[in-house]
Amino acid sequence: MRRLTLSRTEAPGGFTLLEVLVALAILGVLLSSVYSTFFFALRTMKVSREQDDVFQVARVLMERITNDVTMARFRGPYIAGHSTEAFIGRNGSSDGFARDRLDLTTASHIFFHDGRPESDMVEVGYYIDDSYPDRTFLVRREDPLPDENLRHGGTLRILADNVVGLNFRYRERGPQPFERVRGQEWEEPEWHDTWDASKVTPEQCLPELVEVTLTIRDQDGRNRTFTTIVLLHPY
Repeated sequence: MRRLTLSRTEAPGGFTLLEVLVALAILGVLLSSVYSTFFFALRTMKVSREQDDVFQVARVLMERITNDVTMARFRGPYIAGHSTEAFIGRNGSSDGFARDRLDLTTASHIFFHDGRPESDMVEVGYYIDDSYPDRTFLVRREDPLPDENLRHGGTLRILADNVVGLNFRYRERGPQPFERVRGQEWEEPEWHDTWDASKVTPEQCLPELVEVTLTIRDQDGRNRTFTTIVLLHPY
C-alpha cells in the first residue's frame, strides 16, 4: 500500500539584520549625495546672486564717476586772475587700501528747476569716508555754485557702502595722431598718481585719460576690484 506524505510549504523568510544594515547604508549614501548636491546648488545660487549685486553696484558707480570725469572743465587761473574751476587728484591710503580723493569742476550738473541760480557747471568730489569703525562709504560731494573752496559746501551723498578702495591715476596728453610725423619717434605719455590742473600748462591742464579703480567688499568679506579708463574731452 502506497503511503501518502504531505509536504509542508515553507513560509517565505524575512530580511536578515545584515541585509537591513546594508540597505540603510546605501540609503544613507544616496541621501547624503542628494543633500550635498542640493546644498551646493543653493550655495552657488547665493554666491551668484551676491556677485550680481556687487557687479551692479560697481557698474552704477563707474557710470556716475565716468560721467563726471568725462565732462571735466578747467580754463585756468589766467582768466580774471583767479578761477573757480579745478581738477585736483590727491593720493591717500588707509587700512592697506588706496583711498584717493578727486575734486573737479564738471559740466555734468542736472538741473532741478527750483529757482536756484545754477548753471551746468558744478563742483564734484569723490572720496571714501572711513571714519566709522566697521564700515566705509563712497561719498560724492556736489556744489551747484562753484567757488574757490573746492572741498566744502554743497551736498554730501553716500553712493554705496563697503567700498574699501578708491584709486585714481592720470595720464598726461600725448601728441594727437594728426600731430605725429611719420617715422619720428615719440614717447608714450606718462601716468601720474596725483594731478593739479593749475600747476601744468594750459595745453596739458587736464589729463587725457583717468584710470578709476574701485574695491568693493562683498557679504562674505571678499574684496572685488573693478577698473575702468575714462577719456576726457578737451575743453
